[in-house]
Amino acid sequence: MTARRTRCRARRGLTLIELLIALAITATLLAAMLMALQAAFRGYQASVEQSSTQMTGRVVAQRILGLVRTGAAFGPLPTDPRDRFVQGDSLAITLDTGETLTLRLDRAGETLFIRAGSGDERTLLSGVRGPVDDEGAARGAFTLEFEKGTSLVRASFDLTVESDFETQMTLEGDEVTPLRIVGTASPRRSPW
Repeated sequence: MTARRTRCRARRGLTLIELLIALAITATLLAAMLMALQAAFRGYQASVEQSSTQMTGRVVAQRILGLVRTGAAFGPLPTDPRDRFVQGDSLAITLDTGETLTLRLDRAGETLFIRAGSGDERTLLSGVRGPVDDEGAARGAFTLEFEKGTSLVRASFDLTVESDFETQMTLEGDEVTPLRIVGTASPRRSPW
């Protein structure tokens, strides 16, 4: 009879306590896996947004520098020809073809616009802020240094790009570091 009882107990399977312990262990492992997966998604989101912001910022910086190097005339001009520097949130570049391109920073909308001739403004880059001084007052995003009132010596820009809003993902957590793009270029002088 004792052999029969032993065989019956061996066939009975798991007890309720053993089943509850197995479920608790499984739930703990699933929770840890979900937390790791969420951290991986956040890391992926941050790296995609940071990479996109850096790439877009570099492209815009190179475009502005190229326009300055190949431009024929620049504005705004100083109001007094004795002034060498003009700072502001806009930059007008007249190309050799006679076409004028105007870059304008809209601080309220945090957008950098470009306009060709008298056409409509188009968004060049979103999430852009201009520089501020120690008291928080706005400084010009574009600085033009002139010689003899109308001859541009150097053009500089100082912009901070927050994030490329076109590529923002819908996951929680925005961990993108702002990118500051600063550049200086001089126009090429014609040898004749």
